[in-house]
Amino acid sequence: MKLAGIVRRIDELGRIVVPKEIRKTLHIKNGENLEIFIDGENIILKKYSELGNMKELSDTITETLYQSLKSNVLITDTDKFISIAGPLKNKYLGLEISEKILKYINDRKIVTINNKELNMTKDKSEKGNIIISPIISNGDAIGSVIVISDKEITDNNKNSINLLTTILAKHIES
Repeated sequence: MKLAGIVRRIDELGRIVVPKEIRKTLHIKNGENLEIFIDGENIILKKYSELGNMKELSDTITETLYQSLKSNVLITDTDKFISIAGPLKNKYLGLEISEKILKYINDRKIVTINNKELNMTKDKSEKGNIIISPIISNGDAIGSVIVISDKEITDNNKNSINLLTTILAKHIES
């Protein structure tokens, strides 16, 4: 555990302000949820990821789509890669997504990139035929399904990916 050296007082309503520096470092935006845990005498705040809490379902979806498309399948939340099937699994799983991917998620449109390079993280990129389908749940952009292929992405592929993002969103909403 890193010691930040910051002390905050709890107000009369039991609230505490998470310092701006910490929110910025952890990419916590106004209105986002935090999970609260107790570990002995420590209170732990963790950024809440609806998709991260559905690891088993995300892994099943990525594996199923990978078997069908024979292409890398990645699921992200708005911070990191949370589930991956294919050769890129060990390269990106758990890493922070790039600002470009976050922009695509926040734009809320399916994006197709043909035979070009995409920054996956701050310092790693992939080239190929790429589709990024944002996951929209209760009106919020919460992540994406990304497929990276050396083959052309067909309309059937797009429809399959869009169906899976819809399933993930509906599962979260229920």
